[in-house]
Amino acid sequence: MNISGINNTVFLGKIIDTHAHIGKLNGQSYKKSQLDVFVKKTLPNDDIIDKMYVSNIDVLTATEDEYIGNKKTLKIFKNSKKYEILASCSPKTGNIDKIKRLYLEFPNKFIGLKFHPSLQDLSLTDEKYKPYLEFANQNKIPCLFHTEVTVDNKGQIVPNVKNISDPEAIYKLAKKYKNTPFILAHLGAGWNEAHDKAIDVLIQSIEKGDANLYADISWVDIGLAHNGNFPKGEHRSKEHIIKAIKKLKGIGDENWKYGDQSFRLMFGSDAPIDRFSNKKDRIKEYTKYIDDIKFAIRNDKELKFNAESIIDNLFYNNAQNLYQKEILPTAPEKFGAMKKLAKKIVILLNKILKFCKI
Repeated sequence: MNISGINNTVFLGKIIDTHAHIGKLNGQSYKKSQLDVFVKKTLPNDDIIDKMYVSNIDVLTATEDEYIGNKKTLKIFKNSKKYEILASCSPKTGNIDKIKRLYLEFPNKFIGLKFHPSLQDLSLTDEKYKPYLEFANQNKIPCLFHTEVTVDNKGQIVPNVKNISDPEAIYKLAKKYKNTPFILAHLGAGWNEAHDKAIDVLIQSIEKGDANLYADISWVDIGLAHNGNFPKGEHRSKEHIIKAIKKLKGIGDENWKYGDQSFRLMFGSDAPIDRFSNKKDRIKEYTKYIDDIKFAIRNDKELKFNAESIIDNLFYNNAQNLYQKEILPTAPEKFGAMKKLAKKIVILLNKILKFCKI
């Protein structure tokens, strides 16, 4: 929690990073040790990474089996309370029974499901997603989807490109499974118009009330010019993060009647991929990313009066409230009969005990 004190001193608090990975991608190998550097020590700005939500890229690329790969991920992180695990899914070649088995064998160890349509090269209209999302919908399991829209060097959407992970396609899918929170990772990725499209999709879903959409801000407004004097000097712009917060709050929209919907936006980094993998600069870059966002919120003329509350929610509370571990999934059919029999036995034993007391 951030509390403003004397002379505008701000006591910094905990952060949940909702988007992190292990596994191999584009010839790079990402390991737990590369994430530990963020969570085991206080950051240079005195922030503490309280949790990281991790998924296994090797399952998303189908390099590893869904059951074996996710079980391995649990084993890698089992001794640390700093991590929560998303069960990675590969619907193109996988089987929902393996995900159900994981949830049954390791109750409350997974906080959600992770999908990457682009890595799978699997259109969101494909029926192979159906059993996974039916399972998620039945049990109200959050589903994190990679999103991505192709843009040119001016940030304009490139027409006639096959955007498998388009936020609009995920929105269409989410309409069918309203019990399931769908999280748009990277808020559309790309740049400029890609983020604008994801924001528009979020707002449409709220106005129409026909889907349960959220987003994380990993890869949003990154790589922009910086004068190198951070944090005392110029900060990188966070135009689309600020825009998303304002839109979700209805700021500037006189017809907005949906209250504060900014709980739908969460912090994420995609660590340790790319800029967070370099041993020399990763902590510095990670801290810059966080501080630039905070700076943008605290200095926006319409957000600055509630800046600390907005920051707390974006960096911690929103994720804490969305991702709940206490999920008791419906058992596959082969386990259903056993559960029913066990229930009958318990009822019978209770009757016998009650009779014996008389």
